[in-house]
Amino acid sequence: MNMEQYFYDGQFLKSYQMAQQDSTDENKKSYLAIFEKYEYAKFPQPTAQLEQSVERADERYEELDEVEQIRTIQDEAQFAQAIKALENDARTADDMRKAESFFVQAQLFLMAHHYDESIHCFMQAVKHNPNKALYYGFAGQTMNRFNWSPFDTLPYIERAIELDPQNARWYWNKALVLTQLYKDLQAEPFLENALIAIEKAIEVCREDQTSLRNGIDSTLENLKEYLFN
Repeated sequence: MNMEQYFYDGQFLKSYQMAQQDSTDENKKSYLAIFEKYEYAKFPQPTAQLEQSVERADERYEELDEVEQIRTIQDEAQFAQAIKALENDARTADDMRKAESFFVQAQLFLMAHHYDESIHCFMQAVKHNPNKALYYGFAGQTMNRFNWSPFDTLPYIERAIELDPQNARWYWNKALVLTQLYKDLQAEPFLENALIAIEKAIEVCREDQTSLRNGIDSTLENLKEYLFN
């Protein structure tokens, strides 16, 4: 694939890498101007291969269990103590625990409708553990949910897919963002690649993931409307 093909497929990080190879090319310069605006040069890079988290049939992950444990605390003093411990871990623990703490805080902020704080914490989770697809995926998913730019969102989804290519959720989110880009820019390649992404989501979605599959199927029906109108 060339630079433009990666671009229309939502693989902005790969497109950026190819644009850098010949920065004197006028066409590549225009792409580089976009990518540099969003500071892709500073985007986190994986440092190791990890066994990636598996989404459960109820759309939850093992890493969300700590969130539920904290939410079940009824006593205000105990709840405050648990939050203080999380914040302390985010400052003083090793990087892996820092990332876990930020991920849990991100979920708690999200549930409390503090969306910017939530996204900030997801990004910090990625920064401290750049090897975990779950952190990238939830960062991108939440950015898209609250209308962040696709140029912010897609690199996180791109990296989630790169690290965990068997997770249907990441392809689904990619299709959603590419569809929005098509609606905004009326560029047919975005729509074509959104369809490819949703087909991949269907391919890797497990039979027990009925709720996720319903969301994917709904997106496919919406895509068909754009294709046949």
